[in-house]
Amino acid sequence: MPSRDELVNLIRTLVPGAGSIEAAARQLQMLGIARQELDAAVAQYEEEVQKIRSLTIVGGLDDPGLPAPWYTGPADNHVFWPSVRKVLLDGGGLSSAAVGMIDRASTAVICRLPPPGSPELSSRGLVVGYVQSGKTTNFTAVIAKAADVGYRLIVVLSGVTDNLRTQTQLRLLEQLIEPRRMNWFALTEDEDFKSPGNAAHLLGDPERRLIGVVKKNPSRLRRLNEWLDSAPDEVMRDVPILVIDDEADQASVDVGEEQRSGINQLILDLLDRPKAAYIGYTATPFANLLADASFPPGLYPRDFIRNLDMPNGYFGTEKIFGRERLTHEEEDHESDGLDVIRHVPDDEIPQLRPPTRRDQRAAWQPSITSSLDSAIRYFLLASAARRERNRGNPHSTMLIHTTQLTEPQMQFQRPIKDLLDKVAARLEREDTDLIHQLRAQWEEEQARVPPAEMGEAPVPFERVLAQLPPVLEQVEVVVDNYRSTSRLDYRGRPRTVIAIGGNTLSRGLTLEGLVVSFFVRSVSVYDTLLQMGRWFGFRQGYADLPRIWMTPELQEWFIHLATVEQEIRHEIERYEDENLSPAEVPVRIRTHPKMNVTSAAKMRHAVAAQMSFSGRRVQTILFNHRDHPWLQQNIDATRELLRRATAAGQLPQDLEHGRWLLEGVPVDLVLEFISRYNFHPNSHDLQADLIRRYIEEQNRNGELRAWNVVILGKAPGAARGMFDPGIGRPVGLINRSRMNIPGLGYANIKALMSKVDMVADLGVDTSSAERKSSKELMDMRPEGVGLLLLYPVDRDSQPAEGGVRTALDAVEHVIGVGLVFPRARYSTPQNYVSADLSGEVWEESEVVDLEQLDPAVDAPGGAG
Repeated sequence: MPSRDELVNLIRTLVPGAGSIEAAARQLQMLGIARQELDAAVAQYEEEVQKIRSLTIVGGLDDPGLPAPWYTGPADNHVFWPSVRKVLLDGGGLSSAAVGMIDRASTAVICRLPPPGSPELSSRGLVVGYVQSGKTTNFTAVIAKAADVGYRLIVVLSGVTDNLRTQTQLRLLEQLIEPRRMNWFALTEDEDFKSPGNAAHLLGDPERRLIGVVKKNPSRLRRLNEWLDSAPDEVMRDVPILVIDDEADQASVDVGEEQRSGINQLILDLLDRPKAAYIGYTATPFANLLADASFPPGLYPRDFIRNLDMPNGYFGTEKIFGRERLTHEEEDHESDGLDVIRHVPDDEIPQLRPPTRRDQRAAWQPSITSSLDSAIRYFLLASAARRERNRGNPHSTMLIHTTQLTEPQMQFQRPIKDLLDKVAARLEREDTDLIHQLRAQWEEEQARVPPAEMGEAPVPFERVLAQLPPVLEQVEVVVDNYRSTSRLDYRGRPRTVIAIGGNTLSRGLTLEGLVVSFFVRSVSVYDTLLQMGRWFGFRQGYADLPRIWMTPELQEWFIHLATVEQEIRHEIERYEDENLSPAEVPVRIRTHPKMNVTSAAKMRHAVAAQMSFSGRRVQTILFNHRDHPWLQQNIDATRELLRRATAAGQLPQDLEHGRWLLEGVPVDLVLEFISRYNFHPNSHDLQADLIRRYIEEQNRNGELRAWNVVILGKAPGAARGMFDPGIGRPVGLINRSRMNIPGLGYANIKALMSKVDMVADLGVDTSSAERKSSKELMDMRPEGVGLLLLYPVDRDSQPAEGGVRTALDAVEHVIGVGLVFPRARYSTPQNYVSADLSGEVWEESEVVDLEQLDPAVDAPGGAG
């Protein structure tokens, strides 16, 4: 009789092929295993499975109808994952902790797939990562584990470009196929999918695993489907298929109107097999989360959505650009981003980006503007410093992305080569002016981002200077687009390259050793803009060196996108806590007044989302700091509110330290203040008409009819200046500096309130409030009573030393506003969009999608 542990291992081995724990137990019972011993082993196995299903390495949403938990992680007889794990540890440059995270995250995905032994299986899932964060490594691990448990055909849909397909193919060959070549049959290697041989023969071998990396392209997908169709039905019924859709928001999403778009339909045809599971991978899930969820055979992730954790050492949108705070607990962990953004003045744009009108482009020629010259010089310096350090990625790359048009990209090559030749010649003759300029630039950059703060060793300018000649000798200028004859290829020797391009360099492709990005591309779509941010990723050995040149407006947009990214993850995690499924609650996506969430065609099934102020705190962080009438109106509105409240008998109570409370202020005065106060139009949570409607709605239910108003100034002795709020007593001005984004046109202070301000009117001890969570503090709010907070901000507010902030430099003192709403029962519309889970749709006009490009042509002469 097998021991308990041996029985558990037998169950573990049998479950994937049997299709369920119950089926595996029946097989063992037929072998004569005693029922009592078998029940005990099944109970132990189910306990292990539940632990795996509840892995917290990733958060997400699950359909309650998912197959019963069945997967407990890698088993002793598995071969594919152990070989991948060894490659990652030995040659992948990853620590054991990083590989452990990949192991746990991929297990959390596998256990949400149906067991491959199920009589029939169909699954739709989505994995949300970060741009350039290791999604390929995660799905490589998922593929290996799927192959171990019995998935026999793996199809990786890899973007829409040859570059990305080739890069993905090489990665999978190196990490997955070559270590176990005897077990794999590669349907694709040097080329995209062609007929690899007799389908019935190849698919009929249960010991063989087949894998193909296929471009999302009509002719390739059609050819793959025709090949699978050539196999008899009885063969396909025994072939579990796993489709990994890399960059799942690109080309895969249905953009058709009267009928499905081509690539979307071809993917659905691929999945229309007896056993087929689909997992989309993307860092920009906007289109996937807004897809049509009302038609079950589609690609909406109805079964599961999983977040991937941000890996250690990853430089993403939030770390580089910073973002708004989303929860009170983030207050002590505020990120303003890194001081790595350099600005391209608006008056240089006509020299860098061609005119939009075709008839005006013929005479246009690009120029090496002052900012582009500075960026190229810095790239040479940073590449020299990296040569001196001699560690980390051996390649060094600069990206220049100013337009999607291929001809202007070509035109940039000659001026840049001429500039490099001039710099090399001046260095050779030891031009003292040039050397002085380079020294000043290097030392300024080293001071703005000190290497020691990023875990790197400083490199003195003399050593940088010594390395510049070999850098200039090796640097290449490569144009990579649909028309170029040479493409960016990092195979072979280490390369130092300035890459000029557009779409071919902006989706999925890794620019090795990217250290400088010059980006002034005109684009206003969330997913497109994020995917163009090739500067995200890992920077081992040069974390202090990357720099990005862009316009101030683009910088502000990326701050917004960092907020949106994190907010989506918060949404998913919050719904997970409530045990809701993807089909029950659509994930809301915050909108922006100047950007679209995704293409209009991909948003045809989006609806305006509902959002409530109930139990929320909102605050003003954007101000027209150079507009005196705008600021003065806010001061006047504040003084009028306080004057009328005191006249009505709400006398100010001294809370000490420059804070004053007026209790029981009538709602009419608060509504009038909200109407008069200038909220910035880009303040997504603070729009006067939405706030008014919400308060009026609550008034009809007997709530928010009385408000507490608190003035949060400083004690007179602690403030640099004083302000008269109109209560007969002056208060000290508080200090709030702004983000250093020249040319933005308004001030972004990132945060106004502190967590404890939520209970500023309740007499709660500050130290006690600091120890409580925001939820606990919100629970302390009296029912039906709103809190209005007024912050008098010094127009001369100064930043702390270092960082990316600057003086407020306002033309008048600034009145900041915070609103704390107690929990209520009703909601009011806010500016979000989500998938339509009710059957209603928006009607939008169709747009041309990348999927419409013919694969054999790759759009010669088109956008690159």
